[in-house]
Amino acid sequence: MLETKMTLSIVMPVFNHPEWVEIMVDSILANSFVDWELWAVDDGSSEENVKAFVEYFAKDERMHYLHRNREPKGPQTCRNIGLENARGEFIIFFDSDDQVFPFTLKKRVEALRSREDLDFMVFPSGVLFNGNFSVLGQRQAYGFPVFRDDLQSFARRVLPFVVCNNIYRTKSLRESEILWDVNLKSLQDSDFNVQALLKGLKYEYCNTSADFAYRINANSDSVSKKMKSDVHKQSILYASEKFFQCYQAHYGHRYDFSLYCGVLYLYNSLMSDGITSDLAYGMVDVVKRYSSFWGMLLSWQVRCTQMLARFMAAKKARQIPMVLFLVNYIFCMRRKQQRIMRLYQKN
Repeated sequence: MLETKMTLSIVMPVFNHPEWVEIMVDSILANSFVDWELWAVDDGSSEENVKAFVEYFAKDERMHYLHRNREPKGPQTCRNIGLENARGEFIIFFDSDDQVFPFTLKKRVEALRSREDLDFMVFPSGVLFNGNFSVLGQRQAYGFPVFRDDLQSFARRVLPFVVCNNIYRTKSLRESEILWDVNLKSLQDSDFNVQALLKGLKYEYCNTSADFAYRINANSDSVSKKMKSDVHKQSILYASEKFFQCYQAHYGHRYDFSLYCGVLYLYNSLMSDGITSDLAYGMVDVVKRYSSFWGMLLSWQVRCTQMLARFMAAKKARQIPMVLFLVNYIFCMRRKQQRIMRLYQKN
């Protein structure tokens, strides 16, 4: 295990788009807190962009620019490499196309340092869209304590927080052997958080204003648009099965309904252009293996959709058999936004 030599390590995968990377790193450099190191791990950028990164990251000795030196390709491998090299007492995982505020690092370090009983802390974030930052009314506003059971929320794919919201004790991640799953092509963030919760890492939300900006327009062509490839389809089935295995290993069938809702959320999100039979029935098979009742219900919903699609538009045919889920999801999102508004107004 590496010796702790400084206070904070920041791990950030990079892949092309030096214009976004520079904005993000400039926002880190603008922080009043200075005892940090940055591990920027390149996932295979073009030669031209590599030259730009080498020049940019050389301007500050705290910044380390590495190339991914093993397979598979993907940000999850890059984050594992960064975690292996991190020398900080604390660690933060950031994305390369977002933005932090000048007080972010200091606030996070001081908060977790003052709580020796915790393994990580969660900080609220908002959305940066076309240069405008906002929290209220944003589905991608995370890190607010608005859910009663975070494990249930992750199971339902209603995220209470994402990894960028958090600051961890590096020792806690290493001792608990929490790593990024390199078999996942998407949904890695939720998997990492669920690992931390299931392995018993202690955490609390920090009751403060948002300190991180998730950039919507920069991510418009990101993973969500690639999730329909064959590779991502297999990854989604793998992620869904892994969730059932991990939750049931710790809690039996307590979260089966929530896990079914999570699969249904993915099913609805990925079938916007009509039913993809192999993925749909792959999801059915996963749920059936771990919960026969909810698997049978999902099977009925898929078959019903296929039948209705003969007479109506694909979207409506998909939504009718799952209307109760969709209504519940809408109400859940509204409750989330209302609770965030109340918390936001207090701060």
